[in-house]
Amino acid sequence: MTRFWSLMMLSWNLIMYPSIHKSVRAASIISLAVLFSLVSSKAFALPEDIHKSPMWQYNIERYLGTDADVVHTDQVSLKVPDFAEDSAQVPLTIALDRFEGDIRSIVSWVDLNPVPHLFSYQPHQQAPLTLALNFRVQQATTVRAAIQDENDVWHIASAHVDAAGGGCTAPSVTASNPHWSDQLGNSQGRYFSRPASNRLKLSIMHPMDSGMVENVPIFHINEIQIHAVNNDKTMDEESLLGEMSLSESASENPLFVFDFAGDDSNQYALRLRDTQGNVFKRILGDT
Repeated sequence: MTRFWSLMMLSWNLIMYPSIHKSVRAASIISLAVLFSLVSSKAFALPEDIHKSPMWQYNIERYLGTDADVVHTDQVSLKVPDFAEDSAQVPLTIALDRFEGDIRSIVSWVDLNPVPHLFSYQPHQQAPLTLALNFRVQQATTVRAAIQDENDVWHIASAHVDAAGGGCTAPSVTASNPHWSDQLGNSQGRYFSRPASNRLKLSIMHPMDSGMVENVPIFHINEIQIHAVNNDKTMDEESLLGEMSLSESASENPLFVFDFAGDDSNQYALRLRDTQGNVFKRILGDT
């Protein structure tokens, strides 16, 4: 972006001040050519999209930045069904156990959704080995998961899902129940302790309104924090494993699955917050 604005300023000076000294003008033209080549080479450095999505470059620049260093990866497994039987409930699983670098950030988006962004995940004490949830699709589309390593390189995994569509603009089934607000935030969760990892599963009642249905405003869970609390139930920066920000593409009554490397933790706390400020907490694990 800095290169872009430098290019614009040099162009502006050459246009506005045509009487500038010849030596300065010549130097400016040379600098302009160099900057143009740098900006152009960065744009051409983006690898080709094997799925030929028209939103490939646009979404990368939007969510990862115009100067993002991007590579395709086979170290990340991104799984979606070949065909979405229910366009409002499409399962997504991202397996990160084979990723060789340190994970700085995870961003997932759905190329052709009205709001492409699905979630961003920021690891703190520990990155997940697996992350899964359900999402909506408005039409057949490519789904992305981008993982940023310690060298600021983004490793992108992609998968295509075919669909009849309409999942983002379908009315909420939850909100059709006149007593839905009495069940808002009700949750079910399980903790599974395994030799190499601990699995957390949480489903929660929430309409997750996308704002794309007439006369229904946006109302969805947009923040999740995961803490390893053990027996003291304390949730602070030291216990924070990671946090997720969700967007409108997440499904209603969402189900979340997180796998973390096995350690001494026997209790986990999930804290969820929605766009109206409601906070929901759930403790999973040994009691």
